[in-house]
Amino acid sequence: MTERRPRKFDLVVFGATGYTGKLTSEQVLQGTPSTLKWAIAGRSPQKLELLAQDYNRRFPDRTPVQTFIADLTEFSLEQLASSTRLLISTVGPYIKYGTGVIEACAVYGTHYVDCTGEFPWVYDMIKRCHKTAKNRKAIIIPQCGFESAPLDLGTYALVKCIRDELGCGVSDVTFAVHDLKGNVSGGTFETTMTVFEHATLQELHESSAFDALSPVKPGPEQPFRSPVIRDEHLGILTSWVNNTGDRSIVFRSWGLMDEGNYYGKDFTWKEYQRVSNWVSAIIWFIIMKVIIIVPLFAPLRWLARKLFHPGEGQGPTDEARRGHRVEWRGVAIADEDSENPRKAFVTVQSTIDPYSLTALCMVQAANSILHNTDTLAAQLGGGILTPATLASPELFRLLDRAGLKIEAKII
Repeated sequence: MTERRPRKFDLVVFGATGYTGKLTSEQVLQGTPSTLKWAIAGRSPQKLELLAQDYNRRFPDRTPVQTFIADLTEFSLEQLASSTRLLISTVGPYIKYGTGVIEACAVYGTHYVDCTGEFPWVYDMIKRCHKTAKNRKAIIIPQCGFESAPLDLGTYALVKCIRDELGCGVSDVTFAVHDLKGNVSGGTFETTMTVFEHATLQELHESSAFDALSPVKPGPEQPFRSPVIRDEHLGILTSWVNNTGDRSIVFRSWGLMDEGNYYGKDFTWKEYQRVSNWVSAIIWFIIMKVIIIVPLFAPLRWLARKLFHPGEGQGPTDEARRGHRVEWRGVAIADEDSENPRKAFVTVQSTIDPYSLTALCMVQAANSILHNTDTLAAQLGGGILTPATLASPELFRLLDRAGLKIEAKII
């Protein structure tokens, strides 16, 4: 059955007993209305019940959280999707476990948010589920965690700043990971390996195109950029492993916003990481290449798992996370007919660790979908969209209050 029915819950966190799932539930408790009707979902009744008791004891003034037993069978996912207005899924690797979840949400008109960085899977989901989700008015936002919400929203902030102040589009955006301290969880590590086990080389190649996710094709021509550069505002920059995944979401936003006209028809985009000197730039360039090459080969994946896997369900401890942080900086060049076009500068600064940041972005995206009708996503009505389609003054205010500050200005 696909008819809309009254939903028991406003929001369900699926995978709530896992590392990211627990952090997401904490953000729900701290960053959503106390009247929210919500549940935590997963396979283990015992683990869910213990978590629910803890949450309800610590937050007695909130509507009590309930539990929902669910696995990845088609029937179970249909029951889950039809029970809630919005589903946050932290069950990864998504290329292995996430397809049925999105399909059920699309069919039942259930809004959906996740934190995947698996752009080959998102590429496939757009082809398979976008039309159904749009027709059923399900707003689906993948890559809404550390990958790729901060940079998608940061890029939007740059474009909006130039539009508001200078009245023109943007010709180029350069982003840099300015500061990053953190460790990888077992789930993140396993996802990296699993993507290369499930996607073919052809699928990896197709989905890696800068405009692979864009609804407008072809996208604006992207000139070659050196993998190691010096930028007068950002410093010495070198290759960054997340560039391809973040870029794919940015260009989907580019195409969703007035078919590319809002950002600019000649819009270009690139992400780097900042380093202290040229030697470090070369070393990190080599490291980034190794990180990309290793998962391509089964024996190297096996060796990497043996040597470096943090363990299933494991991640940085609470104590370690208190010392973790991340900051991006970006520069946009106005699309002006001038030898010296003006620029905008943005800082995207998280005072919380990357995993808590992931949880924050997903929960505030959910808040926006459920409660804010003044967004592009709400106007579009449904489909596989992007974090930037949820952008609004209210979303930026809530993110700021919870630990992610995005500030853009003309320089």
